Amino acid sequence: MIDGIPLPARDGPFEGPFWDALDHGTLAHQHCPACDAWHFPPRWRCSCGGALAWRPVSGKARLWSWTVVHPPVLPAFMPFAPYPVAIAELEEAPGLRMAGPLIEQPGDPLNHVDPARLSIGMPLMACVTPIAPGLNWPAWQISAALPGD
Repeated sequence: MIDGIPLPARDGPFEGPFWDALDHGTLAHQHCPACDAWHFPPRWRCSCGGALAWRPVSGKARLWSWTVVHPPVLPAFMPFAPYPVAIAELEEAPGLRMAGPLIEQPGDPLNHVDPARLSIGMPLMACVTPIAPGLNWPAWQISAALPGD
């Protein structure tokens, strides 16, 4: 866990269901039934004008890009620097990309993954990991083979 990080808003009109899903160990995103578009970060309406509904997603993803953070943006992350951060594209939500830490297993420290192991397109699996007291965070778990692949 990381002490001293600013906590995100969890009770706004758009982001509440995202954090609620994480608290239950799942990942959910907004989906527009009118045009089949997925959205993140949360928003009021789809760009087509359609209403958005929250839907759970499997968490299966592919590594779209990554960076190694040196030095960290916030002082609380200094003990972990350098550490890799992924941009992952969700399998069932093409075009929806999320940034998050790369880990081997939930609970691992942020600097546990060797960036030399990373390659664009490699399979990832979203997981929920505690990052601060009372705050679950989406992370990307490196996986040799995703379930169902």
